[in-house]
Amino acid sequence: MTRLCPIKLLLLSIITFFILASHSQAAVWETKNQWNDVWEKHYQNWVKFYWTADKFMDSRQPNYYLIPHDCADAVYLMRLIFAYENKLPFVIKNPNKRSTLISNSMNKWDKTKDPTKRLRQFIRYLNGVVGTKSIPYDTYPIALSELKPGDIYVAPGTHSYQITDITETGVPVIMSSTTPLGPKFLAKLTSFPFFVPEHKKQLDGYRRFIQPQNIKKPIDKQPKYSNEQFVIAAEKQYNFIYFTDVMAKKLGKRPETREEKSERLINALCSFAKERTNYVSSAIFYMENIRNNTKRSCMDANEYDYYSTPSRDKRLKRFFEEVRNIAFTKGAKTDPSVWSALRVAQAIYQPQPNARNLSDLEYFCQIPLIEDSRETISLRQLWLNLARGLVSSDPNAPLDARWGNAKTVYKSSCPSY
Repeated sequence: MTRLCPIKLLLLSIITFFILASHSQAAVWETKNQWNDVWEKHYQNWVKFYWTADKFMDSRQPNYYLIPHDCADAVYLMRLIFAYENKLPFVIKNPNKRSTLISNSMNKWDKTKDPTKRLRQFIRYLNGVVGTKSIPYDTYPIALSELKPGDIYVAPGTHSYQITDITETGVPVIMSSTTPLGPKFLAKLTSFPFFVPEHKKQLDGYRRFIQPQNIKKPIDKQPKYSNEQFVIAAEKQYNFIYFTDVMAKKLGKRPETREEKSERLINALCSFAKERTNYVSSAIFYMENIRNNTKRSCMDANEYDYYSTPSRDKRLKRFFEEVRNIAFTKGAKTDPSVWSALRVAQAIYQPQPNARNLSDLEYFCQIPLIEDSRETISLRQLWLNLARGLVSSDPNAPLDARWGNAKTVYKSSCPSY
């Protein structure tokens, strides 16, 4: 039998130790590069060309295929996936204890040898702890003229968007996910997020991710930090149209024409109204589940808070009002023989709209009352229902009351929270 000399035995032991250690101390991915201005530009280009609406629905990308997500998850995953693919660090503050960090160097998943599975486990863990309320602590506000692909908009506790491009007229291309959590296509729209920065502590607005080496620095010490957007929003009295007009001038290479602006606004209005279908559907389906599988007939306080839509419905009504102001500004002229976004917008509000304009409006946008249903409501009817106070934000309400199609204001027998 061959015997190994003591020195060879020692070397073998050392090699074995490091082999075992490498398997037992496995980071989610190995960091080989560091964030700097060059990598930020690579990130901006990657978001513009490769961050697509089917990112989580493309079976050719097994690392991300069918990953469940909501709006905040998608914001974080945009940054995480680029960091993963380019061996950059991904570091954020732990929302449950902000003195600690969540990063790709965590060895929480040491036992998972498959790198793809380890990545997906990390993502699943991340999605379980982050939310729109955590985004402000991992990002910082920037000057409006600085806005680039890869930046984000967040309204804490409400919604968040990814900025993927800027048009030549200075309008952002935005993408977003929605609740409830699940695998889905991202929604893509050329529009300003329908929010104006207004948080008293400046935790909302247009923001940029903090680089890992700066994660512990104060927000106002981050590169190119600016509170400009909050100052402008206050000066414009938080009027969405006036605020976004300033943004467009700062970001655009040319002015937006009247018709372009009308088309952008009417498209955005249709998209925001259709977005409501997701929220209403999830509440209706959840309510059915409660009634079929429990003895309850009403949502509890936590469920009510999650599925009710008062702030969203208030913003939707305000958007209708903003579009109305633009649609009837003096001096607008259009060719009656050509389809016009301006006339389509006017057809929402006129007491007796032109028959052709009304037909164009109804063809242009029909909002499903519930997912996978052919039953729809037009923008005009939704506006009338909102203006009459018939649209209910109560998640316990039946479908007709949620859209204001009931003849009277909905009065619930369930408690409101």
